[in-house]
Amino acid sequence: MVKKYTCTFCGTDVEPGTGSIYVRNDGSLYYLCSSKCRRNQILLKRRPRRLKWTEVYEERIRRRAQAAKKGRAKPTPKAKKAETKPKADAKEKPSKPKAKPKAKTTTKKEAKATEKKTASKSKTKKPAKKSKSKPESK
Repeated sequence: MVKKYTCTFCGTDVEPGTGSIYVRNDGSLYYLCSSKCRRNQILLKRRPRRLKWTEVYEERIRRRAQAAKKGRAKPTPKAKKAETKPKADAKEKPSKPKAKPKAKTTTKKEAKATEKKTASKSKTKKPAKKSKSKPESK
């Protein structure tokens, strides 16, 4: 008698003579029904519970729905903040906090200019540099 397997990725039945078996180095077997499941399981390393077309995803949704019906999946209520201001004041727009004055930042050009000024005061003047110009040809 031929043995029927279920796809380890999507959960559908693998018909005899179809699909493939993937053997990992540790000896575990993956029964895969199609190349779509093989690509998602092995090459792309995706999780079947996150893909809507798999039966594992549908089963997960069913479990959540049953848990919600039984009252297990109720979200915890958030604590309400106590109002310190009267309601009349709450209608007014809250004032924005004043911005602190920023420290003066200097750019590279400004820093070089101040550096040159201090250097020229302390040191003697250097002879002017010759300008680079092409020699005139006759």
